[in-house]
Amino acid sequence: MRYLIRSLKYLLYFVIIFFLCLVLVVIFSHQSLADIPSLFKEGSLLPICLIFIGFAALYPAVGYRKARLVLDGEWKDYRDAVMKTMKDAGYRLEQEDARTMKFRSDRATTRISRMWEDAITFELQENDPALVKVDGPSRDTLRLVSGIYYNYRMEHPQSQE
Repeated sequence: MRYLIRSLKYLLYFVIIFFLCLVLVVIFSHQSLADIPSLFKEGSLLPICLIFIGFAALYPAVGYRKARLVLDGEWKDYRDAVMKTMKDAGYRLEQEDARTMKFRSDRATTRISRMWEDAITFELQENDPALVKVDGPSRDTLRLVSGIYYNYRMEHPQSQE
């Protein structure tokens, strides 16, 4: 269901951008808004709509992913590293319970550009206590997992023997 909602949001997003581009073209070419249909060849509306629908259907598969955070110790040891990494990346804790943590971006521009699909969720796995699933935008998820590993190593240096 989440995938369908993301697809519909991005379809709306692409349509709005398309119409804004059309309005800019009309304004800068000194034409009236009534001339918009003359910008397109007859029969091109269906292919344009199919392209938008295709991109909107594929974007959530490419733009969002689930990553894994494999713990060396207990989750409570990683919590401070997670909080520091997320704060440094511009995210704030929105919701927390025993098994999940959900963060949202502090930046309005990020939230708007991602159609309010900016949440990053950390979920402890019941069947494997050393595994945490991280769900969110692809561009942030992998970067944040790497940052968490780095901050954890800085807080818990291992002795060299």
